[in-house]
Amino acid sequence: MDTLNRTALLVDDELTSRAAHSARLEGEGYTVFVAQNQADALSRAKQVAPKVIFAHLGTSGLGNLALIQALRSDDSCRHIPVVVVRDLSAVAAKPAKLRAVPHDSW
Repeated sequence: MDTLNRTALLVDDELTSRAAHSARLEGEGYTVFVAQNQADALSRAKQVAPKVIFAHLGTSGLGNLALIQALRSDDSCRHIPVVVVRDLSAVAAKPAKLRAVPHDSW
């Protein structure tokens, strides 16, 4: 798979987890673009047109829901799969690889 097909947008409002998630995705071969909040994520999703969006916003998860709703209401972004990422401390004992399910396999 070429680099253009391995683009990901990582949306994370926490500096520490943003760095860790970004490193994991890059280790999986993704070219990672980063956004820190919903507004930045929408703008970058339109500019970059990533193949997948990984979202880790807030501990309550409410930020993720608002982001997904905003993406689904925009014609240029509604097709992009969104993966909601848990806090790294919850999976520290057994790290999992972050992988997107290809949209065409749904």
